[in-house]
Amino acid sequence: MRFDWAGLEAAIREQVVGFVLRMCAEHPDEHIYGAAVHEFYAESGGTIAWTLVGVASEERLAATASDPLDAQALRWSPADWPWQLDPGAAEEEWASRLEAAATAGDGPHWEAVHQRYLRTAVKACTAARKQLVAGGAVGEDFVVVAMDEAWELVPSSLTRAQVRQHFPELDAELREADRLAALPPQQRVNELVAIVESRDSPLPSEQAVESLRALGAFTVPAALARLDCSPDRWRWAKLLADIGIASAEVSEALERTMSDGHLGEPDRAWAAAALSRLGRMDLVARRLDSIPPDVAAQGLAAPYTSFRDHSAHGALDYAPLENVLTAHPDRHAAVLHELSPGRGLCAIGADEVETALAALASALPVVRRHALVVLSGAPLDAGQHERYTARLRHLRQDDPDPSVRDVAATLGG
Repeated sequence: MRFDWAGLEAAIREQVVGFVLRMCAEHPDEHIYGAAVHEFYAESGGTIAWTLVGVASEERLAATASDPLDAQALRWSPADWPWQLDPGAAEEEWASRLEAAATAGDGPHWEAVHQRYLRTAVKACTAARKQLVAGGAVGEDFVVVAMDEAWELVPSSLTRAQVRQHFPELDAELREADRLAALPPQQRVNELVAIVESRDSPLPSEQAVESLRALGAFTVPAALARLDCSPDRWRWAKLLADIGIASAEVSEALERTMSDGHLGEPDRAWAAAALSRLGRMDLVARRLDSIPPDVAAQGLAAPYTSFRDHSAHGALDYAPLENVLTAHPDRHAAVLHELSPGRGLCAIGADEVETALAALASALPVVRRHALVVLSGAPLDAGQHERYTARLRHLRQDDPDPSVRDVAATLGG
């Protein structure tokens, strides 16, 4: 489906420009310093909502803020600004067209469309500022910024000088990221590990973890070292799973952490989950008699939860879980609880649909129920949808397990 991206950019730009001009006309004695396109709401694979437009002036900020710290917090908190523009019918129509383009067909292209939408909003903000400044409605110090919740769009909306002036903390973060990016990989790993452990850096620890994940094999030795002594061993177990290198050294270190009775259950459970994510559920299974039940359950469930979706992962495969639970049926109830709907199950791609459809005939209720749920949000072609619907009706009526019948009834309306 072709989409009018230029038209979308113009619609956002015109909405911002029109609202700013209106506020300038209604409040001629106030110094309007900024506008923001904000409240970016989207649901992966579905909804893409139209944003709000906020406008703020120095006078309103001063009247609202109780002290300098409050003023600093409110200056770039557009949800708290007094002047807001909701989407009208025309904007809602654009949002519907955008959502239709993102969800059209069977291909997994929602994310690509959503990302282009975000880039288009940024371009519209830049164009709106240029038009408003050129027209003399606002001064050179005026900015228009796209403000998502994580501020990831802010640097793209502004020049580096504007970021430095209006968002000094974000500027410090960007400068630190630039400095780290210029380092050799191994030195970068060492500094990123220190940031994660100390949390004393302009760079958020979450971003440092993301950078370590991207460095892959360079990170593994440092992650293994921290797995042996860090106060937050779970963090390094999770990172090793996300990197996805299932070497003997990695598996041995994770098994050692999982089996260490002196550690807390969160550390041990994340190690067990990492082993299963890396294809070594057999190592969890052979320790079932010596690890806490909750650790075992979380480990066995991990490849089928949203934990696996955070980074690279293997294809959906129920065989390891079926093998363990067939040999240890007493563990079924705990895993069934871990994989309850609403607890964060994995999302599957088109290449995993056939595996999940076959799993609807599994001998294990936990597998049948899991497959039912993940297929409900999967990209199914017409034939797959027909097979899924037929099986859904059968399980709703005839499945011997009440938990499967209940889920099938919910999904089948």
